[in-house]
Amino acid sequence: MRAYVLMKVTVGMERTVMEQVRGIPGLEEVHVLFGDYDYILAIQAPDVPALTQVLTRKIRTVHGVEKTVTLLEAPI
Repeated sequence: MRAYVLMKVTVGMERTVMEQVRGIPGLEEVHVLFGDYDYILAIQAPDVPALTQVLTRKIRTVHGVEKTVTLLEAPI
């Protein structure tokens, strides 16, 4: 399954957060955004429990990550 994670980062912490996020298992893409969120991450995970582990233990614990919104890709 693929998920897209919108990430809001503390001002001035963008580079530090990206350095920590780049090594996350399953991370396929990172894009910088302008607007309400600073980054969008594309993450591949085998199932919801594995995705939950990545979100709660690898992304949300990074110092400087203020908020995340996770969107699951729907098969067509």
